[in-house]
Amino acid sequence: MTFHPTRKVICGLAGSLLVISLAACGSSGGGDGSGGTVGQTTFSLEYPFQVKIKDAAQKTAKKLGLKYVSTDPRGSVATELAQVEDLITRNVDAIVMIPVDPKNSQAAMRKINDAKIPLIIVNQSLPADAAMKYDAYVGSDDTNAGEIQADYVNKTLPDGGKLIYLVGVYGTSWTDLRKKGFMGNLHDNFKIVSEVQAKGDRAQGKNVMEDLLRKYKSGEVEGVVAQNDEMAIGAAAAIKEAGRQDEFKIVVGVDGSEAGLNGVQDGALTATVFQDAIGQGTQAIETAAKILKGETVAKQNIIPFKLVTKENLADFQ
Repeated sequence: MTFHPTRKVICGLAGSLLVISLAACGSSGGGDGSGGTVGQTTFSLEYPFQVKIKDAAQKTAKKLGLKYVSTDPRGSVATELAQVEDLITRNVDAIVMIPVDPKNSQAAMRKINDAKIPLIIVNQSLPADAAMKYDAYVGSDDTNAGEIQADYVNKTLPDGGKLIYLVGVYGTSWTDLRKKGFMGNLHDNFKIVSEVQAKGDRAQGKNVMEDLLRKYKSGEVEGVVAQNDEMAIGAAAAIKEAGRQDEFKIVVGVDGSEAGLNGVQDGALTATVFQDAIGQGTQAIETAAKILKGETVAKQNIIPFKLVTKENLADFQ
C-alpha cells in the first residue's frame, strides 16, 4: 500500500494544541511513519480519561511505526470539523475519532467518508440510524456502565432510598446510554430526587452538589450516582466540606481514572466502574494499522466495564 506524504505544519508553542480560528495545529508524534500516518481527533483533552486514550494511542503508534497527528476540538463540533478538514489536507492514511457529539459530528465524518479515508470511532458509539460509514468501533458499551452502577446500588442499599443522579451532557451517547442502563436496572424502591447535568466536570459536580446539600437536609438522601469520576469526585468534595459524609452511604462514578481509584482508596468514593482508556487507545491504533495493511478487522470491538470497590481495588492500581 502506498502512503501519502504528511505535510509539515508549523505550530507555535511546541507541544501545545492551539485553536486558530476554527482549526488547530495538532501535535505530532508516534513512529517514523513507515507504516503510514494516523490522525486522531479527541473530543476534549481537558478530560483526564480522554488524555489517557490519546497517550496510549500515541505510544502504540510509535511502537508500530506509524506517524501520529493529534488534534483537540475542545468540545466544539465546529472546531472538530475544521480539524478533520486539516487532517484530510495533510493526507493522513487513517483517522481515529472520539466524536464531540455522535449526532452533530456526522458532518466531519462525511468529509472523511468522501475522502475515502478509513475511520475508526472510539469511546462514543454512533446512533443506530447514523448514515456515516466507519470501519471499526473500539470502546465500551455505555449502557453496561449504567447497569453495573445500578447493580451496585441495588446490592449496597437493598431497602432502597433516595438518590441524586449527576449526568454528563444530554444528547451525547455516553450520557444517554449510561442513563438508559442505570434507570433500566435500578430497583423500584429507589427514587431519584434530583437529576442534574454537570457536564462531566469536577468543578460543576462540586457546585451542583453544594446547591443540593442546601436543598436536602440530613437523612433525605442516601447516595450520589455520577456518570463519571470527575463529577463524583466534585460531589464528594462538597459532601466532605459540609461535614456530611456519614449521611451518604454510596458515592459512585464511572471511568476508574487515577483520581477515581484514589477516591475509592481514601473513601471519598464508595465505588467506580472501570473503563479501560489505555485498552481503547491501544486497540484503536492497532486496528488502524491492520486496516492500512489490508487486513480484515472486527466492526465492533467492545472492551468491558468492571466494578471497582475497596475489595478489588488492588487489581486496578
